[in-house]
Amino acid sequence: MKFVAVRVLALVFVTLECSGDIKTRHTNIKCETLDKSVLEFPVCRLKVLGRGIIGASAHLKFRKLPLRSILINLSSWKRVSGYQPFLFNVTVDFCRYIKHPNPLNFFHYFYLGIRTFINLNHTCPYNHDIILKDFVLNDKMFAKVPFPKDSYMFSIKFATNGVWTGIINSYLDINVDGNPNIYF
Repeated sequence: MKFVAVRVLALVFVTLECSGDIKTRHTNIKCETLDKSVLEFPVCRLKVLGRGIIGASAHLKFRKLPLRSILINLSSWKRVSGYQPFLFNVTVDFCRYIKHPNPLNFFHYFYLGIRTFINLNHTCPYNHDIILKDFVLNDKMFAKVPFPKDSYMFSIKFATNGVWTGIINSYLDINVDGNPNIYF
């Protein structure tokens, strides 16, 4: 009888410990097409995958294929009476980056976090749509980047063949549960 009680208490402890570990969470995602003759977004949404687990999905449908040149501008914004630029604003030639990844660039950490959820895994040219499916934020993604707890927006702009075609704004909260034992 004592053994069963100890197992139940251990299970409750593990469950409570794991449920308090949510430190990052998607709050919104917005997709905007700048050139409708080149790009459209059939899917741009957040989806609840489980209790406390929110996944972001986006489908970028390009009308002019193949994509031989892709520029990506990634910027971070912090909410302070509206969203203000914060820490990073980098533009990367994605085709060159895939051939020669640079681990000293902020974009490298972003790509390492997102690469298992997106089909951007080979060098240019791209002859297919780009699909981000059920991207869940992981606390380890922010281990090497100094983000204090607050609300943020990541703005991702795409340029194909020299023309800016679309923007994805992803909104997120860091340290959702107010856990004081979080160290970045």
